Amino acid sequence: MEGIDGVRIVRLKKVVNDRRHLMEVQREDDDHFIGFGQAYVTCTFSGVIKAWYRHHKQIDQIALVRGAAMLVLFDDRAQSPSAGRTVECALSDDNPALVQIPPGVWHGFQARGPEPLFLLHLNSIAQNVNDPDEDRLPSDSAEIPYAWR
Repeated sequence: MEGIDGVRIVRLKKVVNDRRHLMEVQREDDDHFIGFGQAYVTCTFSGVIKAWYRHHKQIDQIALVRGAAMLVLFDDRAQSPSAGRTVECALSDDNPALVQIPPGVWHGFQARGPEPLFLLHLNSIAQNVNDPDEDRLPSDSAEIPYAWR
């Protein structure tokens, strides 16, 4: 599968022990550490779609904490080598990952599975409610060539 220019998917490892597991998401000495300006966790009910978003400055970093999701990325950046490409990234408890999404890439996700979805968001800059660095489109927008299932 071809990816989207600037998107990085870092597979996360669970260290399992007799008490359950530990999963490192990011350390300051990781080569993919970009710092962050804001961290938060979202909880989304199964079947709910949260899409579409893109930022002009902010790098989004999304990691699955619990549940299952289909994260979808669409590159409409005119100068990008992957312009016009759509990529699906399935995230689950068995397939955890940290996904870094550069500015200008549209993205959204659908919560899948029977349980609510929990995602950790590590954004490179803090959200400014008075001057949001965000464009939005509805999940069924004709501007993005993707049909949610």
